Parts: sequence; C-alpha cells; structure tokens
Amino acid sequence: MSDQHLRFNPQTLHYEVVKKAHSRWRNVIYVLIVGIAFGVLFSLVGANLIKSKDVIKKEHDLDVYRESYESMEQQYQENVSLLQKLEMQDRKLFKEIFETDPVDTTMYSRQFILDAGQSGNRQDVNTLMDKAALSYIVIEKISSSESDHLKFTQYLMQNNADFIHSLPIRVPLRKGTYTLVSGFGERIHPIFKTSQQHNGIDFAARAGSEVLAAGDGIVQSPPGKLEGYGNVVYIYHGNGFYTLYAQLLESKVKPGQKVKAGELIGYVGASGITIGPHLHYEIRRDGKPIDPVKYLLNVPAKEHIEMIKVASQYNQCLS
Repeated sequence: MSDQHLRFNPQTLHYEVVKKAHSRWRNVIYVLIVGIAFGVLFSLVGANLIKSKDVIKKEHDLDVYRESYESMEQQYQENVSLLQKLEMQDRKLFKEIFETDPVDTTMYSRQFILDAGQSGNRQDVNTLMDKAALSYIVIEKISSSESDHLKFTQYLMQNNADFIHSLPIRVPLRKGTYTLVSGFGERIHPIFKTSQQHNGIDFAARAGSEVLAAGDGIVQSPPGKLEGYGNVVYIYHGNGFYTLYAQLLESKVKPGQKVKAGELIGYVGASGITIGPHLHYEIRRDGKPIDPVKYLLNVPAKEHIEMIKVASQYNQCLS
C-alpha cells in the first residue's frame, strides 16, 4: 500500500501529493529493526569467527602441549626399541659367559611397548597427561625388579672381580682413534674379491695407533699358521677365552707375559695381506672364533647398537 495520496488544492487548482503522517515513524521503526538485525548478525559472526585473546592463548598452549608430548613419545619409542635390543643381547651374552640363564628381568621393554599408546591429534590435555602418568606407574612397577637385578650385578662384580677383568669385553683401541668397518661372518676378501669367512672384526685406524689388551690374560704363541695375518698378539684370558690382534706394525709383548686390561700390547699396522692399516681383532672360545662385537661392552649403549648395525652389513673386509 502506498505511503502517499492526492488531495485537490482549490488555490492552485491542482492535485498535490500528501504523505501519511505515520509513514515517518514507520521508517524510523524500519531503520531500528534493520540496525538490530545487523547488530545481532555481527555479534554471532564475531562470536564464531573472532576469538578472544584468552581463547587464542589456550589453543596455542594446547598445541604446544601436543607437540611436546608427541616429541617425547617419539623419543620414548626409540628408547624402548634400543632397550629391547640391548635386553636381548644382554641375556644372550650373560648365558654365553656364565653358562646359565640370566636373572629374570621380566622383559621390561615388552611391558613398555604394550603400555605405550599412540597419541592422536584430537586428544585433549587430560588424556595426554593420563598417558604420561601411566608411563610413570609402569616405570615404578619395574624399578623394584630392576633394583634386584642391579644388586645381583654389584654382588657379581664385587665377588668375581678377577673373572670380570679377564673377560675380553673392552674395545682394543683408544676412544676416538678407530672406526669399525667390517664385521664377523661371510665377507668379501679385499685382495681375492671372493666371499670368505671373516673370523673377526676390522677397525680402521692410523698406522701406529695403540692397541690395548681387551682383558687381563697371558700372552701365548700364535696358534698354527696364520697366513696373511701379519704380526700377531695372542692372549689367553681364562675360561676358554682367547683374543687375537693381527696386522700389527709391531708387538710390545712376548709369550708368557702377563698383561692387564687396557695395557699397551702393540701398534696398528698393515703387516699382512691387507689394503691398509687397521686392527683385525678376533675372540676365540675353546679354539672356535665367535663374534667379538657382542662382547664390546665398554662403549655407550647407543654406540654399541650402531657398531652392531655396521658389523652386520655384508661388505668388503680389510684383511
């Protein structure tokens, strides 16, 4: 309906437009209604799209917590994997050396793996904290068993010091002077380029680097013919264990001489059939070669794992 109508003006003899009196108020009401509608609309949009500083800070803190937790969990999983490898090796080595089953450690790493859950991107802080708390509970549960294991180890060390010192469990070179390049088992001969049994491990080192006794023992004459081994030192450590150090530049000990673990016994060289200076190192038990890498226990755990990886690769040995 129109807001205006015509009225005849006798003075001008014309029809003139006359606006309704209430139309002005109605326009005002329209403006108010439209203003209120837009106000409500902007409020809803602002509430959903424009976040307050407090909300933004809380969301940022949550993202930081999640990133920190995921990083810790990744490191946790890596440590569990390392623990599992060392655990299996420790049990096997214990049985080989002492010829008995090791103390039951209840396979701690398995417990860790079973209890360690994967974190999701949508987990809230409470869930993440609950998982962290669960991990600590697991650690507390195994700590008492681990304590018993350590007590047994301390007792063993205190009451069998001579036996422990005689075991060939040390790297026969000074820290920082060597690089493990080849392991025990089938390897490619450096000269003949054929696959042959490699009865030891090869440490690349500068000529003249000091070679150390891997344990207490008595120097022996080399067993039989060792063609291609060059200058050799052969040590008996008791309990059927022998160590052999080959490719030496020169020997500093003689058969019948007693040596202590870590004592200088010779220098790295290239005196046999080889392609460069290095130490060829063997461990023999009851005359049979065994893998020396399993016995290198005086190196940090992570470094030992890396040495195992390198030694397991099929490659060309140095002698």
